[in-house]
Amino acid sequence: MVQPTGTTSQDSADPIEEPRAPEPPAKRRGGGGWRKWRARFVVLLLLAAAVFLFLRISSARESNAARIDLDTLTLTAQPLPVEVAQTGQVTGVSVTAQERVTAGQKLGTIEVATTDSNGDPKLTRVDVKAPRPGIVVDLPVTVGSSIAPGQPFLELYDPALLRFETHVPLKDLPEIAPSMTASLRAEGINRTVHAQVQRIVPQVGSLQDIDFANANASANSGDTSTDSTDKADQMTMVLVPASAEEVRGLVPGMRFTGYVDTRTGIPGTARLVSMGR
Repeated sequence: MVQPTGTTSQDSADPIEEPRAPEPPAKRRGGGGWRKWRARFVVLLLLAAAVFLFLRISSARESNAARIDLDTLTLTAQPLPVEVAQTGQVTGVSVTAQERVTAGQKLGTIEVATTDSNGDPKLTRVDVKAPRPGIVVDLPVTVGSSIAPGQPFLELYDPALLRFETHVPLKDLPEIAPSMTASLRAEGINRTVHAQVQRIVPQVGSLQDIDFANANASANSGDTSTDSTDKADQMTMVLVPASAEEVRGLVPGMRFTGYVDTRTGIPGTARLVSMGR
């Protein structure tokens, strides 16, 4: 049987597909979790940096509040004169300035005029020896000069007895106690020198006597820029090196600057001066 033209059979028609449900989006493979932990790590890092900076600033402020700046400090030494027992003439010098000597070392010779048992004049050579170890301060007496008892052949200083001296305003003394540590610096020295507060030097005498002594000290040192009356409200403070190594190689007369850390020292130590009533 012939089918009508323009028509197709049901079997030959294309099948109609059923609508498909949309596929779920592909899951991210751990990307979101990594970014989340990285963000948390950055936040924690910023917080830690902020806390560290705050602690540094607080520590710096506390440290500055505990510091008392010092006036110029001078490294000093007590001179030890080496004298002769008899009048004589210097015939030899065996040492020079800044030379280190030991106890009993020969420093030079003098020629002493004496008489023998018959009363005849006699010249005797006497060695001048170091009574203790030390360092020669300056050039000894020259050969050919006369010397008598009471006149030094030369002067020594003991490097173990070096001291720092400075002027401290009276208002700062109640804050300073013996054994507190000072940090000192000087030009030409690439390290910090540490010293400990020892004592203050009382100014005994009338104010006029003190001013006169200060004026003489300034004149002898050639310092005319400071009026002696400016020291009326100050005291001289003495500091000792924290150890012998701190001042090894240093020379008396060197100038330093620095500060005292009031957080150091032996707890409970009395202050240098008490202003309490």
